[in-house]
Amino acid sequence: MQDLLLSEEPAKIAKALKSVIEKDTKSTAKEAAREGVRYYSGENDILKNRIFYIDDENILREDKYASNTKIPHGFFPEIVDQKTQVLLSNPLEVVAEDGRLQEELDNYYDEDFQVFLQDVVTNASQKGYEYIFARTTEEDKLTFQVADALKVIPIYDDRNNLKKIVRSIDKEIVKDGKTIVVHIAEVWDDKQVYFFKAKDKEEFALDPDILPNPRPHVLAIDENNKKLLGRSYGQIPFYRYQNNAKETSDLKPIKALIDDYDLMNAFLSNNLQDFTEAVYVVKGYEGDNLSKLRQNIRAKKTVGVDSDGGVDIKTFDIPVAGRQTKMAIDKENIYKFGMAFDSTAIGDGNITNVVIKSRYSLLIMKVNKTEVRIRALLKWINQMVVADINRRLNTNYNAKEVSFEFTREMMVNETDLATNEKTVAETRQIIINTILEVAPQLPEEEVLRMICEQFELDFEEVQSALEEELYTKGLATGTDEEVLNSGPANQMGEGTGAPNQEAVQENGQPTI
Repeated sequence: MQDLLLSEEPAKIAKALKSVIEKDTKSTAKEAAREGVRYYSGENDILKNRIFYIDDENILREDKYASNTKIPHGFFPEIVDQKTQVLLSNPLEVVAEDGRLQEELDNYYDEDFQVFLQDVVTNASQKGYEYIFARTTEEDKLTFQVADALKVIPIYDDRNNLKKIVRSIDKEIVKDGKTIVVHIAEVWDDKQVYFFKAKDKEEFALDPDILPNPRPHVLAIDENNKKLLGRSYGQIPFYRYQNNAKETSDLKPIKALIDDYDLMNAFLSNNLQDFTEAVYVVKGYEGDNLSKLRQNIRAKKTVGVDSDGGVDIKTFDIPVAGRQTKMAIDKENIYKFGMAFDSTAIGDGNITNVVIKSRYSLLIMKVNKTEVRIRALLKWINQMVVADINRRLNTNYNAKEVSFEFTREMMVNETDLATNEKTVAETRQIIINTILEVAPQLPEEEVLRMICEQFELDFEEVQSALEEELYTKGLATGTDEEVLNSGPANQMGEGTGAPNQEAVQENGQPTI
């Protein structure tokens, strides 16, 4: 059916839409994506937990009266948000040497764009991939927004080249007191977009309410001539952002660990609730069956026996320590295999920056991988942005003139930093003193060069400034001959070069 979607005829496209959308909805990739979205929203599988028992007739039944604690733990949203915020908590810096271009770029890469980037990384971490959609606003400026990957279907040809994008949207409307589901489908190629619509289980057809249909990517009205104007982006305005090479979510390596942690915690709570009361061992009971006896004990706390009967009360030790140990192991592995930072880890009290960096090492490794993929996305976005600027301003800027800089923030030990800076300063002072001690035996320029290196100064600039200062001082106080006789050594003074000497005349030439 996907072959029909490659056609340019609306009738053939409409015929294939319903089956293609239904098949894609049931695909393994979409199921995994929905699972990641559920866990990010706190809807872990523990919420589906049920407890069963075998009754007196050896039939498996659900125990609806037993304690069934369901506590989903939010490890996954924490792990996803850590990656997003370490990379994008500070605004992305967009730099261009041309001042006019920089002003235009600031209008595109604003605060809304920063939110957009965070949504892309967060969504892709849940689903394994996410789509980005480029569109033009009413102000005739290009903008970008997230297109839900669960509702986007890529269409490839036999050579695995992307030819079209299908985006489906379902809307519920109330008509004559009945709720009707309206299915909307958009089919995008590199030149135009088709709009289709279907009600409930009907087949798709071109939407008669949208004219023209199909239409160019961008459509506008010339108010002066009352004409429709259209243009295309020259490419499909969708980008598939991949969370990783295999397009798996960040949930996959840790889902089983999270489920096990939830179960350990839930059944610990169930044990504490169910075994707070004793178990009654009944002798000589001739009343109702054991199932009813169980309910009588639970509700009435009493039971009747005959003259030879009796009731023994038994208590049990709950395996709290074992469950707590298993939960601790699960938690450690969740952060380890999720490549995240465990903020609750106490450690041995050693909080140097080396230790802090080691605890962040897995998270930083994951963030580095994400930054590479974000830069690939930014390259695609920036090419479209610069092309849009050139169109609007009739300029000829190149996308390569723009660069992106990420600024990350991490927890640090300020005392450790201050100690390191003090050590560096003291070491520099020792080096400077050593240079000054040996200065009389070294050339003046070499002494100046070594001092500049310690303070990270440009030697050529310092030397030029010094010579200019000497020349200016000579003009103000004496003749040109005096300027020539006053070199850097004479101005630097004792300890910075050869000792000062008086100039003498030999054969009419000044010497030092």
